[in-house]
Amino acid sequence: MRLKRWLPPLVAGFGGLGAVAALNRSLRDGSDLPQNHLGGVQRRWTWRGHEIFATEAGSGPLVVLVHGIYAGASSYEYRHLFPLLARTHRVVAFDFLGCGLSDKPNIAYDPELFVEQIVDAFAEFGSEPLTLVGSSLGAAYAIRAAVRASDVVKQLVTMCPTGLVGVLDGPPTPPQQAITALVRSPLAGEAFFNALSSKASIGWFLRTQTYGEKARVTPEIVENYYAVTHQPGARYVPAYFVGGGLNCNVARDLPFVAAPVLVLWGERASGINPVKNAGAYLELARHGTLQVLKSSGLVPHEEEPEAVAQAIAAAMPVAA
Repeated sequence: MRLKRWLPPLVAGFGGLGAVAALNRSLRDGSDLPQNHLGGVQRRWTWRGHEIFATEAGSGPLVVLVHGIYAGASSYEYRHLFPLLARTHRVVAFDFLGCGLSDKPNIAYDPELFVEQIVDAFAEFGSEPLTLVGSSLGAAYAIRAAVRASDVVKQLVTMCPTGLVGVLDGPPTPPQQAITALVRSPLAGEAFFNALSSKASIGWFLRTQTYGEKARVTPEIVENYYAVTHQPGARYVPAYFVGGGLNCNVARDLPFVAAPVLVLWGERASGINPVKNAGAYLELARHGTLQVLKSSGLVPHEEEPEAVAQAIAAAMPVAA
């Protein structure tokens, strides 16, 4: 009798799980896989047993590009800047482990992992003096990597960096840790992440929090971000991002960067990281300069790539 009493809710429960799994699978299958928008030559890089997407183009002084976490793919974030720099420089871009077109293992991601990957990239792609370019949270990791590899990094460019003045600089709170655990869970986590990364929510975030001009957020851009976030395993890095586990306070690092630091910022950057935050970086940097781009938000290399490429080239210590 007890079995008969519990059988209907059990069947309903398993049916509900099956429906959630089917929905998750349909969302994955319904998105076009992200593409390599950079061109260039794709390089094979196996890092700690995982395949990392990396690509290279051009010749001349070396420039290494480090993408931001929220965009999650060098192959899309740098699609405009990469070919411009490659006209006069040797340019290398790579994905962080767990991001973009690279392997996406379900591991405990933390800032140290990504900092070590940047430093290892220098040995992988060339130990000659180089310019290191990072955006957003990737810029915070680049700052720390520049301290550890001061003999290699001769110029550091940070685009709308984070890690200071209350932006992503504190340890994870218990509620944030709970969110990380939820997003990493097999069925509920994927369903929760799918709700967070719907096309509507991605479009809203890009228009109101990322770009300086809403009209620049085309359906094609939303589709590409959607494709990046709906690959199998793509939620693991964001799980730590939204849970505060990737925060990187660079106040202890920036004063020890020996290289000149160029800070690029969009004047129309939103309240989550406004241009007024740039002053804190200039105060800490030993040799820091600021260039503000009038028509950009938090992705000046996306909205004003020509101006960004010219600023990087002009600041490089090695003649192109």
